[in-house]
Amino acid sequence: MTTTEQIAREAVRRVLGDAAHADVTTFPGGNLSISVHSGDHTATIDGDDSSGWGWTVDPGTDDGFTGHEDVAATLDDALIGIRGRFGA
Repeated sequence: MTTTEQIAREAVRRVLGDAAHADVTTFPGGNLSISVHSGDHTATIDGDDSSGWGWTVDPGTDDGFTGHEDVAATLDDALIGIRGRFGA
């Protein structure tokens, strides 16, 4: 299964709840960049199903090009990790 923009939005809603808002960008190669906002927190997730998902919670302004703090094999695993950091 390939994670599409719609599948990513549904996963964010399912794992983080209706209060979470996701902005999803799909790139020509099929990888996604997802920005999730919930309450006072923000997370960024980048990746695809074949290479995995890198994610960072509450990135600093100087973190834009330094990569991600954490990596997960699946988008759901990344979202579960984010949920733990959001305190949800």
